[in-house]
Amino acid sequence: MGLLDTIMGRKKVVSTWNQVDDFVADHAAFVVNRSMYEYSRARSGILAEKLFREKSFKEAMDHGRWKAFPLGVANIVELVDGHLRVAAQGREPVLLETLVASGQRVLRRHPNPPGISAEWWAEAAQDMENRVRLAAMAAPKPAQDIPKSTFDEMFALVPIHPDLMKLDHEVVLNHVRGMMVNIAATLADAIDPRALVAALPSAKA
Repeated sequence: MGLLDTIMGRKKVVSTWNQVDDFVADHAAFVVNRSMYEYSRARSGILAEKLFREKSFKEAMDHGRWKAFPLGVANIVELVDGHLRVAAQGREPVLLETLVASGQRVLRRHPNPPGISAEWWAEAAQDMENRVRLAAMAAPKPAQDIPKSTFDEMFALVPIHPDLMKLDHEVVLNHVRGMMVNIAATLADAIDPRALVAALPSAKA
């Protein structure tokens, strides 16, 4: 803890890899829920209360949110990577493997989401890993650019007719980008890069 943190009474709350897992899980769910649930409510307007009581709509929404969750996990893991890359200089391969393992642990918390087959969930977990590995091959992106690669897939899962959504793509994308900027600020305040890098496993021979 730095001197200013001590004076102000602040504590870094993301200083272990278990806490990274929790941060990834909580904020991936937040992005998915806000981008899908709140958009659907806003788009359906005065019909929202009726629509959200319909069993078929609720099932479609839950199904879409579960399918979008691995995309959200990939985005938040990539965000964490961007905050740790400098501190882990020289140990980037170990950092990457640890980040991938974090994302996999988060998804293993939900082995049987309703309406999702085990085969699909395993493929989604592999896709999440592939996205994290691909992102690690380039310089860290600004937070607002991270969701660009997953947004179209996530937006397509919203259970609203595509004809009603055509003009909303950029508005909702910008909303998600803004959420990522806010999450990045939260992470910057909470994360302890030195503690996390110190807790990285030793590289295998």
